[in-house]
Amino acid sequence: MRWFKKATLFLYVFSFHTQAELLPTSTTQLNEKSCRLDLYHLKKNENKKFESSLQLAMITDNIHRQRYIAIKADINHPQGFENISYYRMGQPVEIFTANWRKKRDEYSVTRLVMLGGTSDRQAFDVFTKLVKQDKGHLELRASNKRYHFNAKNKDLNDFIGCLNQHYRN
Repeated sequence: MRWFKKATLFLYVFSFHTQAELLPTSTTQLNEKSCRLDLYHLKKNENKKFESSLQLAMITDNIHRQRYIAIKADINHPQGFENISYYRMGQPVEIFTANWRKKRDEYSVTRLVMLGGTSDRQAFDVFTKLVKQDKGHLELRASNKRYHFNAKNKDLNDFIGCLNQHYRN
């Protein structure tokens, strides 16, 4: 019986520890004013713990009818223009352009537009359609790096529902 108690305690401590280490792959912020879906590319750091190395946010301002895709990266991300390709099954599907800027000494930020375009809205509409088709599982490639994103089904469905509620044609 003593062995059983020790094993149960070990499993409890082990499962608590692993749950504390879990990071979200997606989150939402949904209300009358805005619809927002955040997607996180997770990678292991030098301490073998997961951290977000690239965050993608699909954002609407429902009051002013604005929509755009913002990306946040580590401070070491190079400044300037970069093409970001959306891949499906190993093939590029669409190409977006980003103009990276440093945000103080904290991180780098950009907004996506279509390659050769200037409209955040157009990029948002195309990107959202692709993410919906791919059920929240997507790969972006830029500067010889691959970024994988996996939205939780509930987060993606809630976000699409918010869009449908506020952006009916």
